[in-house]
Amino acid sequence: MEKYLVVHNFVVLCILLSMPHTVSAGTIEIKPHVHTDHAIFDDEVKIFIFNVSLLLESHEQGSVGVKVISANTEVATVTDEIFTIPENKQSNITVTIYGSFLGETALKFLVNKSLNGTIRGDNVDWYDYTETYKLVVKRDSRPIDTAFTVSIIILVCLANIAMGCKTDLAVVKSTLKRPIAPLTGLASQFVLMPLIAFSLGLAFKLDAPLAFGLFAMGCSPGGAASNIYTHLLDGDVSLSVTMTFVSTVASLGFIPMWLYSLGINYIYKGAGSIKIPYQNIITSLLGLLVPVGIGILIQKKKPNWAKNIVKCVPYITALFLVFVFTVGVYANLYIFRVMTPVVLLSGALAPYLGFAFGALVAFIARQSKTNILTIAIETGIQNTGIAIVLLKVSLPPPDSDISITPPITSAIFTPIPMVIAIIIHMIRKKMQKKTLHQPETNVTMLDDTYPDNMDKNVVEMKFEEVPITDKGDDDKSKGDHL
Repeated sequence: MEKYLVVHNFVVLCILLSMPHTVSAGTIEIKPHVHTDHAIFDDEVKIFIFNVSLLLESHEQGSVGVKVISANTEVATVTDEIFTIPENKQSNITVTIYGSFLGETALKFLVNKSLNGTIRGDNVDWYDYTETYKLVVKRDSRPIDTAFTVSIIILVCLANIAMGCKTDLAVVKSTLKRPIAPLTGLASQFVLMPLIAFSLGLAFKLDAPLAFGLFAMGCSPGGAASNIYTHLLDGDVSLSVTMTFVSTVASLGFIPMWLYSLGINYIYKGAGSIKIPYQNIITSLLGLLVPVGIGILIQKKKPNWAKNIVKCVPYITALFLVFVFTVGVYANLYIFRVMTPVVLLSGALAPYLGFAFGALVAFIARQSKTNILTIAIETGIQNTGIAIVLLKVSLPPPDSDISITPPITSAIFTPIPMVIAIIIHMIRKKMQKKTLHQPETNVTMLDDTYPDNMDKNVVEMKFEEVPITDKGDDDKSKGDHL
């Protein structure tokens, strides 16, 4: 037994001797001067105040050095400064912090003496204070953001007035009485698109805020731009306007269903209570119905005005695209620092797969070519504005700013195939017009009903130029003319 005690005491002594100088010489406590969230805007310099209390043992004298560092210098940096804390006193230290970019980091305190509340860290000359404080760097709203948003709203309203000038109420009523096409589009919009967005987030292993942003966009209704592209590609504008209206109304139920099922249970578990932007959805409905209604009134009261307004759609579209790719890009330059190749690819694939699968579903539903085109466009183009507002009000910063990257990425990439298709379509239309608008031609044909040794009758046919109209009975009129 005595031998055992000797061995035990020897082992304990060896352990104590081998330990670094961690014998407590006092206590240090560091607390924020004001108990509030530590937040700073990107590209901002801000001063934070902390209270430091130092209590040394009676046999200890002197002061203690304290400095503050940022755990992630890409998010925020701290002025390199050592604060001297006198013994047995409470002092305030002012820490100057610069917000480098959106994100979260931790403020870490280093102490040059082993005290209660510190542990040995990576730096041999310093001890880590056990408690850290979260620092959030978020984005500040600027006047250019407001100007960009207001300008886009004005352009979209003008485009919707033009769509009203093109909308045929008789076709809308007929479509709603036999709503196969709208229901096909609705299934593509609120079944395929959410699942496509969810699958892309999993496939590319996006971080929770980015995956949730992509998913929120996939759950959003069709955007007003779909009506413009449908018109420029000679789709069914009346069907497109009807589908945009139906999908926006349906989103009042489908958005909560998807976000409260897959959204907060599998993608972004820390979201807590999602705030569905019902007010913004209703505003989108009014933003569609009121301008379209104005356009329909113009069509009924002033048909000539309506024709001229419809002719302005290509110019409105061009102005819209130029504005998005200049002012829009400049206003959201920070997004490009978050846009990794994976984020770019997932954001681009979401609308592109929407176009493809929307067309496939419409084809399976045995829709006409015009309806297939219209449904495909409506499926692939989302109302990213609703998704962005939802993310802004539901997620805490900086996740709220980071999560809007996929919707903005999709908004940037969506017009690319549309513009290419419109250019090709316009070239083909011009070539067809040149082919049909040939000058008068006398064609001589030989009647082969007679034997070779007899004179052949000569039949002359005269073709005249016939103007092309938008009416469905053009072929009949041309046949009667011939």
